[in-house]
Amino acid sequence: MSMPAAGPTQLSADPGIEPTRSPLSTLISLEREARAAKNVKQLGFIAVNATHGLVDYYQCLLWRVTAAGKVKIQLVSGVAAIDRNSQAVLSLTRLVKALSGADASIKLRAITKTDVPPKLRADWEEWLPQHGLWCPFVQQTGDARAGLFITRETPFTSQELELLEPLIEAYAHAWSALEGGNANVGSRVIQFLRTRAVRLGVLALLAAALALPIRESALAPAEIVPFRPLIVAAPAPGVVKDFHVVPNEAVTTGRTLFTLDDTEIKSRYDIAEKSLEVARADYLRARQKSFSDQKSKSDLELFKARVEEKRLERDYALALLERTKVRAERDGIAVFADVNDWIGRPVETGQRLLILADPGEVEIQIWLAVEDSVMLEPGSNVQMFLNTDPTAPLKGKIRQTSYEPEQNQAGSLAFRLKANIVAGQPRPRIGLKGTAKVYGEKVSVIYYIMRRPLSALRQAVGF
Repeated sequence: MSMPAAGPTQLSADPGIEPTRSPLSTLISLEREARAAKNVKQLGFIAVNATHGLVDYYQCLLWRVTAAGKVKIQLVSGVAAIDRNSQAVLSLTRLVKALSGADASIKLRAITKTDVPPKLRADWEEWLPQHGLWCPFVQQTGDARAGLFITRETPFTSQELELLEPLIEAYAHAWSALEGGNANVGSRVIQFLRTRAVRLGVLALLAAALALPIRESALAPAEIVPFRPLIVAAPAPGVVKDFHVVPNEAVTTGRTLFTLDDTEIKSRYDIAEKSLEVARADYLRARQKSFSDQKSKSDLELFKARVEEKRLERDYALALLERTKVRAERDGIAVFADVNDWIGRPVETGQRLLILADPGEVEIQIWLAVEDSVMLEPGSNVQMFLNTDPTAPLKGKIRQTSYEPEQNQAGSLAFRLKANIVAGQPRPRIGLKGTAKVYGEKVSVIYYIMRRPLSALRQAVGF
């Protein structure tokens, strides 16, 4: 970026100022113009350009400190627009930033390249002449949020400094008024927050907050299930012939729920019945012959035992035939998926086909993933947010926890938890799903935040 030197005829804010005008009248005129500026942009233009009418210089920079605490070059004399990504502006910004950390109580300070850090002297030699004058706009509070940086080849005289000092004070007063005086609270608050004491205080508060106790919790999928349901299983091996109820139908005690195919068992019963009749006929014939035949009398007990054997076989077949019709042992609703899932399907003895549940006795079943497991004991609090009504959570208490993870419907390992619903709440319908939040022991905030990352790290590195 090219930054030419400013000339008197080129930069004078008032065309009426002549070169032969006295320095005092020029000073008064510049102060009047500064106080009449309508905004900081106009004031900055006067400061970097019109000041050349009072003091000769090669270049003048206007710098300011933003609300975020960053030093920024606002204007450069003789330059209409600044390219902030240019090498010149970047180098000058580093120099101004280094100089802005000096004592702001010194209103005017003559400087050279020896007054900047050694690593920045190369920037000075490349972009600036030999001598500079640091002119901060000192506020009533004693700090400086803006100022001028004037440079030229020759040193500044004491007379020039005496003329510049009241002018810089006028610029500072006008700048403070246009920025709102003491209303520049944002930048001062940020500056206050950047102090060491405040930072240490914030760190102490953060450490105290991280040590605060908080109840450990985890989210898990949940479902409303029956409490103490009656499991209805296949009484004997066979094929399901027919279902006499539909899912979620209310049934009463003694009603037939389903039947098994009885073809084989009925044939077995008929054979046992015929065998019993034959055994009885043999027994009667032997009994009649026993009156005249001593041998038939001795065989009478054998035929009697055979009749008893066939009768037991017939009774057993009859019992199996009766068991093909499964009836409800209590009132409730039939809970199963679909009738078509069972019709024509072979089943084994003890295989569950459905359950009978009391709609007024339900509980919450939770599948807590292994990686989300927290310390839970019977009596721990639970909240369930139903998918049908997530704004009204159900409150419950853990009554049972599994010690080993099981494979859930999603195919992943999880702990099965069961929770009673607190009394006084409506009992939701069986089968409703949602998300449960389980609460464990109290832990610190830092442990609550870092538990999962530390667990994953330990599994990854094995320590």
